[in-house]
Amino acid sequence: MHKTPPLARRAATVLVTLLLAAAAAVTTGAPSAPAATQATSTSTPSPQAPTDPPAVDNDFPVTREGAHGDNRYTVFRPTDPQAAGHPLPVLAFGNGACAHTDNSEVTQALTFIASKGFVVVDTGSADGSSNGVPSGRPIPSLLTDAITWAEQEQNRPDSPLSQQLDLTKVATAGHSCGGLEALVAAQDDRVSAVVSLNSGFFEDGSLGYPRSELQKLHTPVMFMDGGSADTAYANSQANYGLVTVPAVLASQPQAGHVGFITGSQLAEGMTAAVSFLDMVLNGNETARDYILDPGGLASQAPWTVAAKNF
Repeated sequence: MHKTPPLARRAATVLVTLLLAAAAAVTTGAPSAPAATQATSTSTPSPQAPTDPPAVDNDFPVTREGAHGDNRYTVFRPTDPQAAGHPLPVLAFGNGACAHTDNSEVTQALTFIASKGFVVVDTGSADGSSNGVPSGRPIPSLLTDAITWAEQEQNRPDSPLSQQLDLTKVATAGHSCGGLEALVAAQDDRVSAVVSLNSGFFEDGSLGYPRSELQKLHTPVMFMDGGSADTAYANSQANYGLVTVPAVLASQPQAGHVGFITGSQLAEGMTAAVSFLDMVLNGNETARDYILDPGGLASQAPWTVAAKNF
């Protein structure tokens, strides 16, 4: 059965709304009153309505800065945290090669995510200076500590993020070795979603974490790989097959191992990642259609998408 594409449905809805508004104006003979401005709440966050525009439609200016009081992290955030009109979800991100000092490789990708209305706390100092953390092996506690840092900023009066975070909407993500960090850190009860970019646990337990770690996941997970040329392709595919939580496997065979981070597939890769987070954390229906509907990401060659348990 043919389904109307999500964007087409949105356009039709807007057209019907405009026609009804015009008819009402003709009947009353008076212009309609302007919509009331919704006040920004800084108290207990409420979930976004599922009919809200998808996060990928946002394009907020982004500030990149060192984390207050902790040289282990760099923060990527909307410059005006109140511009989104609601408290912001938090994403703790692990870098490729488990680089814990220099995060220059992921700056463009994480700026993209932050511009869509997320606060990203990434491992590595903002200026690449030494921070005492060794690189090259997974340290998942860095990502759970990043969440704790965000909790502290939420309550620090002088913080630009004070009472601007939605700590019920927390995710982890990471690229390559950082993806292992994200998958382990996602076992934390505070986490509600995880994205594994060109990553996955090795069959032989390399880097210290066996595939049995996958059974500890309690949140939806998205595995993204760059096709058979991606050195993490086999792990990503196998990990997807082993998880029992709701899961998505998205493959773009032209991306290889770094295309989503530094290559020409960055925008489409980060759009997929943001849409998954928007679907899971915000309950956005347009994002859900993009990820799960055959007319969404799966229809954009050469992507292939599989999903289960949703």
